Amino acid sequence: MFITGKKMPSLLSELLKYSLERLDIGKMMEEKLMFDGISLSVKNFKGEIVGNHSFGKGKVKLISFGKAAQSMATAVIRIMGSIVSESLVVYPKEQNILLKEDPKVKIIPSTHPVPSELSVNASRKIRTALEGLNQEDTVLFLISGGGSSLVEEPMPPITLEELVKTYSLLLNSGADIKEINTVRKHLSLVKGGRLSQYAYPAQIISFYASDVPGNEISFIASGPTVPDQTTYLDAYNVLKFYGLEDKVPESVLKVIKNGISGELPETPKPGNPVFSRAASYLVATPYELALSLKRKSIELGLNSYIITTRIEGESSEAAKVLSSIALDTKSGLTDFKKPALIIVAGETSVRVRGKGIGGRATELVLWFAKEISGNESISMFAIDTDGKDGSSDAAGAFADGNTWVELKEIFGSEIIRRLKDNDAFSVLDKGGYTIRTGPTGSNLNNLICILVE
Repeated sequence: MFITGKKMPSLLSELLKYSLERLDIGKMMEEKLMFDGISLSVKNFKGEIVGNHSFGKGKVKLISFGKAAQSMATAVIRIMGSIVSESLVVYPKEQNILLKEDPKVKIIPSTHPVPSELSVNASRKIRTALEGLNQEDTVLFLISGGGSSLVEEPMPPITLEELVKTYSLLLNSGADIKEINTVRKHLSLVKGGRLSQYAYPAQIISFYASDVPGNEISFIASGPTVPDQTTYLDAYNVLKFYGLEDKVPESVLKVIKNGISGELPETPKPGNPVFSRAASYLVATPYELALSLKRKSIELGLNSYIITTRIEGESSEAAKVLSSIALDTKSGLTDFKKPALIIVAGETSVRVRGKGIGGRATELVLWFAKEISGNESISMFAIDTDGKDGSSDAAGAFADGNTWVELKEIFGSEIIRRLKDNDAFSVLDKGGYTIRTGPTGSNLNNLICILVE
């Protein structure tokens, strides 16, 4: 369910409700995994078998972390619980507890979007669980977006406070998720393939739910179980590009420079023996959510188009591009037939220059509303599928051709100052356009739907 301050257009509301129902990553996993008590088969979203795994006489451990940790763990325990000897599930503490803790299942609360002592505690418990494994043992990793913060241990001599400061600088810099996670990998004891080092020589099977445009597994939750192709030099170049090399703590620069000089070992790369018995699979992607929504919209009589599932860049600029597509579609200047639903997924960014409240989705919606003002046949919503958009308590917002007109009546010329202050949430919330879902227990990027009737 979702809550808005005012009534959304009915068709848009139905599409949003369906999207939220389809966000259950555990159900997506159950459609892809088959277990006969001895071997596990893995399908892709097309139903094709892409992997088969047998289990020895050793222990089978389940390690799940990320915003979808509980949903993913529930699915695997339901399918394979008979052979799992121990489960550790690290989830955002604001989520409701869905799993029942028992001697075989440890439920560990943690924090997002920045790590805390809870994150360090979770990391240490996972590393302890991975000690002493042998070739007969298997570790099932279930990893989703948000894992970078939920499970974390800084590389000495970096302190947790120094790591948090660095994270915050990166999150507000306008850097995209791949750039942010390139740095994270090289400041952490557990990212960039390092969990596989701890689990070796056990068999490692990782299931990832993607919150990264392009679905590159090595960047989802900073790729803790897969080979890392980025380097300490890459991490330094990210800091330099965004003007952060003089703002991050001295210990952070020290670790990165020691890594560049070879005084610290690099993250494990492709070909490293620790990956010789490791396999990784994507079990949920933004494309699958978009495709499901497309099928639903066709049932509702719409002409539906997925134009990209990897949109990136500044929310304000993305809004201008998307609004131009909507306006041209309204005028019959695109190949999209009306009534048209235009579906977009990915992760835009916001370079925070002001002190307002907002996030990627709300800022995109407010700029979009400005561009389509007066066009009553166009409406849209944008949400962060985890249920929390940036610094707000909303998942996102919606808008139509009347939104900007109404908001200008409320705020007058101050609305432009609010936009420049990154205060999109406050503006939209005052007008009743924000969407609240609460934590969804999922994370499949931002979802943007544009309806041209």
